[in-house]
Amino acid sequence: MSYASLTDERFLATLDEWLRSQREILLLIRYSYAAGSKDFEFFSSFETLTKRLHSLAPRTCVTAFRETQLPFRGVVDENFITACLSGISDGLEFLVAETVPRKAGRALWFHHGAGESHAELREELEGLQGHTVAVGLYPAWLEDTDDVISAIMPDEGGAVTIGVY
Repeated sequence: MSYASLTDERFLATLDEWLRSQREILLLIRYSYAAGSKDFEFFSSFETLTKRLHSLAPRTCVTAFRETQLPFRGVVDENFITACLSGISDGLEFLVAETVPRKAGRALWFHHGAGESHAELREELEGLQGHTVAVGLYPAWLEDTDDVISAIMPDEGGAVTIGVY
């Protein structure tokens, strides 16, 4: 699979168009040579989105989702956990992503967790009591479609090189 550049005008124009027609879009950000490290981040502003993209290191792969993802939103409490367990079938892969970043010193990140069982979902959410999260089925990201697109941050010379994720 060949990837577009994160700086490609068509890629950026697509994200801008999606944000004009949707309240938000979700990005899956996969960091190269980082032991599988990734982030899931929501954006509702093209300006904020492009600022984030420009902060990424070369070979970082970004996958954007046009359609609304992770529809269960709120602060985790027992009622929220019950709603998630009722809305996500046991055995389907889920994703839990914090929507407010954690901070330690100068580092910022959004905690996320995934699994396939109700027991795993309950455990993940119980560990996030009081935190603001988004929950839903794990987004299909392996192939680009009309609603899912991927690109890679080029190096200083503009070359797009697939990293190790």
